[in-house]
Amino acid sequence: MQERYLGDVHDFYKFLFLKYLSKKLKEKIGLNWYLVSPKQVSLSEDKKKDGEKRNYLKNKEICNLDSSISEEFINFIQIEKRNIIDFTERTHLKRYIKFYNKKITVLQRKSWFQESLFFFKNQEVIFLDPDNGILKNKNKNSLKHILIDEINRYLIEKKIVIFTQFQSYNTNHLIYLREIKDFFLSNNVEILMPILRNRTAPNTFFVTAGNKKALVNKKLFQLYKMYGEKFKDKVELITV
Repeated sequence: MQERYLGDVHDFYKFLFLKYLSKKLKEKIGLNWYLVSPKQVSLSEDKKKDGEKRNYLKNKEICNLDSSISEEFINFIQIEKRNIIDFTERTHLKRYIKFYNKKITVLQRKSWFQESLFFFKNQEVIFLDPDNGILKNKNKNSLKHILIDEINRYLIEKKIVIFTQFQSYNTNHLIYLREIKDFFLSNNVEILMPILRNRTAPNTFFVTAGNKKALVNKKLFQLYKMYGEKFKDKVELITV
């Protein structure tokens, strides 16, 4: 997640989902932004024009899905107003979400992650929000991805982990999601929950990993089904 993305359409659907989960579970959800500075990614990263998918703010049908969120996000149309610290201090969403705002760096990634474990010690459900999703090449260390070892550490701590995965432009999304599920299985993590697809451009997917007993105790299977039915024109539950 980069600060310039704050309030875009992907953010809207993320917070729509997290607010729903928090209210149903009656507990705060932990959000690790995987916040990164563009300059830490590459010299050319901040020259990109992504993060400006904000036309949804002119669409009453979308905004009315949660007017409290959309009204806050109108304030971020101007890029200079997109400030994560200020947002997390002021937003009504802090009633539902505990935000981990520390930026990730290459040299301090391990300590950054270790601090996140302590920060979320009282949260049972953690949402991870990297720029791209899971990194399947274990020999790389990309700031725009989650590492499988980080997922496993959260699971060892008995957390339920949900993370954002962006659509591949080169592969059919069902094949792509099957590959991701197989990758987790090869690392001894079984994806038991349906994957939530947000009908945005590009699509984003919310992938959930966790112990079956914990998922059942939280009634997440039922909650996901209810969420899919409530927002059926905007989201889709996929089992691959």
